[in-house]
Formats: sequence, C-alpha cells, structure tokens
Amino acid sequence: MDLVISQGDFQRLSPTTQQELLTLLMGTENSVPIVSRHDAVEVGPLDEIPLASYDGEPSYAAPAKRVIGISADQASEMLSNLADKSQQTLRLFAVAERVGIDELVGDERPYRDMNDLKRSFVGAVNRRLRTVVGNRSVVLFSSDRDRRRIRILPHSAAALRQAMGIPEPDMGEVFEEIEQGFDELPEAASDYDLE
Repeated sequence: MDLVISQGDFQRLSPTTQQELLTLLMGTENSVPIVSRHDAVEVGPLDEIPLASYDGEPSYAAPAKRVIGISADQASEMLSNLADKSQQTLRLFAVAERVGIDELVGDERPYRDMNDLKRSFVGAVNRRLRTVVGNRSVVLFSSDRDRRRIRILPHSAAALRQAMGIPEPDMGEVFEEIEQGFDELPEAASDYDLE
C-alpha cells in the first residue's frame, strides 16, 4: 500500500502529527522544526501559499493558480475548441470584462447554479486555456472582493474582442456613461449632514 502526502496535506496536519510522521519516516527522535498552520500567513486565493519545509524555512510547493492575460492568437486558439455556450458567455466578458454572477446563474440564465457555472464554463475555459498556453497553473478568471462578479483582465478582454470580431468600445461613450453615473451622486457634501 502506498500513502501519498503532499506538502499541503502535511501542513494541514497538527504539529504533533507532523512530528510523529517525521520521526517514523526518518527513524530519529531529533526535533525537526515544524511550521504549524496557525503560524502560516493568511493570503488571498491567487497568492502562493508558504508551506512547511524540513529545514524550518518556508518553501513553495506547486504555485497557486494565477490570473493571466492572453493574446489575440491565444484567444483564437482557445475559442477554437470551446462549446458554443462557453463562447457566448465569453462574449459577455469580452464586452464588459466583469460580469455579475446573477447575469449567468438562475432561471432563464445560461447556467442553472454555481456548480453548473464552475463545471461547464469556468472549468472548461480554464482547462482549454492551460492547454493553449502550456501552463497548468494559470486561470483566466478572478472574482471581485464581494464575489458577486467574475472578471478577466482588460488585456484578455481586448484579445477576446479581437478574436471574436467585436469592435472596440467607443471611449467617448464610455466616458459619457461614467459621467452619467456621477450625475446621480449628490453635487456637494453639504447635501448631507456630516456632523
């Protein structure tokens, strides 16, 4: 019987269990420094996570997934082997860069629930992306802090627009929309009681 314990699995074990395993495997009672999971720095999902190493220094196992930008050629290659439904959803990201989850999931939406969205769209696109770029540690999508929107990098959105033949947005219209958003704000702080 074989037992495989990755560095990530090892880190999640209690320090006592880590020490017992090391003693068993190394055949020594010498104290081996262990970095407990309570000592680990809390990081975001796109950062690399430090793991315990046997010399007491943090080491980095397989890097965490990181969001990358793609070129127009890579976008074309990626699109060439994706389902039509995924291509239509990517069109939303090409135009807007950020798409609300409520626009994608629910009744009369492309995906029935979050599991369907992750499996049928996000997972499929990211697997294809990894094949195209030859790197298993990259993703196309990230989420906003409140996790209500999914986004891609502006460079990737431009590459998708080019690959899909979508015209670039008219910057004059973009600035008009921004200004209209400002019109809805109060004109001065004196409109509110600040005291």
